[in-house]
Amino acid sequence: MPVLNYTAASTTYTAHSAWAIVELWGGGGTGGGVAATSGNNGGGGGGGEYRAAVVTTTPGTGYTVAVAQTKAGVSNGTANGDNSTFASTTVIAIGGTGGTANATAGTGGGAGGTGGTGALANWAGGRGGHRNGTTNSGPGGGGAGRTAAGTQGSDSAVTGGAAGAGNPGGNAGGAGRTTAGAGNAGGTYGSGGGGARTASSVARAGGNGRAGYGRVYWSPPAFLTCLGCG
Repeated sequence: MPVLNYTAASTTYTAHSAWAIVELWGGGGTGGGVAATSGNNGGGGGGGEYRAAVVTTTPGTGYTVAVAQTKAGVSNGTANGDNSTFASTTVIAIGGTGGTANATAGTGGGAGGTGGTGALANWAGGRGGHRNGTTNSGPGGGGAGRTAAGTQGSDSAVTGGAAGAGNPGGNAGGAGRTTAGAGNAGGTYGSGGGGARTASSVARAGGNGRAGYGRVYWSPPAFLTCLGCG
């Protein structure tokens, strides 16, 4: 079955047949950034959702495929991952929520993306990890896969959540920090960034939330399916 892969913020898919299978991955949320106060830690960003749907299309008609791009971490702030969409609202994969800036102990992990549209398959992104007391910032949640949800970033260590299973595969959420520095970036596709940490009067940005992804399959023309038959 033919397939097109999408990574751009906006691309037109021109339909080849009366239907298509659309797969989308939402973007990851950033890790929480921190203000210039010693001891501040950010929560981990949530991973993006996966959605798949069979869509009715008209041959020759263009449909916009919009893929969530990498979301830059924010100093003393946070940012949610963007949604990935097909034809605006026909299929939507929700991005993960950014981790809380300057999180209090035991809180701060951003929510994994969930609740989009697409009835063929759906898997949620993993929640970002909470700040663990005074020890470390929260790690990012894993992005969803084709056959499983992304897992949660650790609430007690710096380990980022794993991406959900399936091909194409993904990478874990950004690790949390035990030393001062900007948050670690999440991995493809759609994993959340890790929270920042500061031990001095220096503000730090949370880790980047990673971009999503898109794929569109369609059926070949009927006469091609019969080549070699008979």
